[in-house]
Amino acid sequence: MKYIILEEKKKVGILFDNHLEQITSIKASYNVGDIYVGIVEGILKSLNIVFIKLDDYKQNGFMVLKDEIFFTENLNIGEEIVVQISKEQVSQKGPTVTRNVCLGDQNIKFYPYNDTGFIIDKEFNFQNKQYLQVIARLIKPRRTCIDVRRNKNKINIWEIISSLEKILEQSLAIEKNKKRKNVSPRLISFQQEVIDNILKKKWIKQGTIIITKSKMQAFKVKKQLVNRQYTKNRVYIEYCSKKISENYQDYVEHLIRKALRKKAQLITGGHIIIEKTEALTSIDVNSGSFNKLKTSRETILWINLAATKEIINQLKLKNISGVIVIDFIGMNNQDDQLSLLEYLDGQLKLCLTNSQIIQISEIGLVEITKQREERNIYDTFAKKCLQCKGIGYLRGKKNLNYATTNFLETSVIYG
Repeated sequence: MKYIILEEKKKVGILFDNHLEQITSIKASYNVGDIYVGIVEGILKSLNIVFIKLDDYKQNGFMVLKDEIFFTENLNIGEEIVVQISKEQVSQKGPTVTRNVCLGDQNIKFYPYNDTGFIIDKEFNFQNKQYLQVIARLIKPRRTCIDVRRNKNKINIWEIISSLEKILEQSLAIEKNKKRKNVSPRLISFQQEVIDNILKKKWIKQGTIIITKSKMQAFKVKKQLVNRQYTKNRVYIEYCSKKISENYQDYVEHLIRKALRKKAQLITGGHIIIEKTEALTSIDVNSGSFNKLKTSRETILWINLAATKEIINQLKLKNISGVIVIDFIGMNNQDDQLSLLEYLDGQLKLCLTNSQIIQISEIGLVEITKQREERNIYDTFAKKCLQCKGIGYLRGKKNLNYATTNFLETSVIYG
């Protein structure tokens, strides 16, 4: 049974069954899908990058020109431009933006500033294509694009029409908001809800239980699911009693703090240590006190296989991306090494999209990469320590070494 805990104040959703699986969060600004009226701040032609000012207080977004294949006109500094957040900011790196603004979901996508017509999935049969083309002529505004994808054996034309009408209403509301004020840069799209992220990630499946703090929030979630026509799967929405709801926020905070821990225990008795830095993430596998199998070879292979499963779970939970270096317990047998790599590759393909094994170093370190999709758990819920400046260590409070102090009191010998 899958459970989803929603915290409205923190705008957090937590998916778990027997253990934590994933955490998603919506921040006040720079969420994927947010649309801004920005101003071109700088252009680096050598790097094909344009910096876009999104608001008056925070970081600039940056746009990669080579990815803007639908737009050929040149940009000028100071020009006003409508952009959408395509990747969230990471640490000091600002969000990635695009001019190819997209509304809708995985099935129907509407591009209000992309004049490429009407795109229909090749998997549709001839009759359905005819229906969709008629709908496009009746509904689609000029100089826009609609992309319809097929994910079911049968399609309901009226569901497609209803979805298109809602998307077009959203587009009109954004255009009105864009023209309403002359002040720029500013946010012009509606703020996302946590439930939007949860639906996008496809967390809600048959028998999923959504837990909220209050009865009012439970009815709000129900209304959101009904409005999105998400009623085919049997979903249960529960709310806490008054006594439990008083500690609800503390319980959510406890789960987040648990997910932030760098040490994760293995069912074998060993553990892994995850260290996140700006450049990469290192994962160290340790056997601990586990020594229950007949030979050391069997013990090491068993721990490494158990560690692989937990590493995948932790990467998914913490949403870690980029370069990841894993230091497994050393194995001399090549068959064991091959078995471990095959298992790791299978788990990556099954559980983590856009990830792959790069290489194994001469000293046995396994390097994998995962494409960044959104903020990791550290950027979302943690802040850099002002005392240790982010290195993760605090200097102990001890008396000064007077020998060192005296050594610094030097005299000129020559010059």
